[in-house]
Amino acid sequence: MISIPRGVSAENTLLHVEADAHRLGGSCQDMYFQEIAITGSWAEQKTAGGFHYQAQNADNMTQEWLWFGKVELKVVHGRTQEGVRYLNVFVKHLSQAGLTVGGLLGDDDHTEAATAPEKCVQSLSLIGQTDTSGQHHASAPSAARVPMVAEASLE
Repeated sequence: MISIPRGVSAENTLLHVEADAHRLGGSCQDMYFQEIAITGSWAEQKTAGGFHYQAQNADNMTQEWLWFGKVELKVVHGRTQEGVRYLNVFVKHLSQAGLTVGGLLGDDDHTEAATAPEKCVQSLSLIGQTDTSGQHHASAPSAARVPMVAEASLE
């Protein structure tokens, strides 16, 4: 999620925040953070090994904001109405880090994280089929991908 400075290996960062997210409640339901690790030399200055949080362990949350250089972080536990436990991470002053910031919250590419897994993609074919009564129907969503094009004109 965060790597300061950008482009440096995790072992050599000043601040490195990793989150393990899982789809819970179904294969394509919302994703929830289940583990968060805050490491790097700034975290090591505060506690050996950095900070590690698990959604199932409500005892390991931060009650206050933690400073790492000029960046502040806070990890809190949450629970959905259905009882799913998860973690939230809050970050302040990331733009004031003084170095380039990598990761999802920084300047790195977000394409992979923003792309739904193939099993979660539904498509609707706009190529219709005519049934025996002569009615025209679009086909139902399927795993097969059909190129779709829509065109409009204001003329």
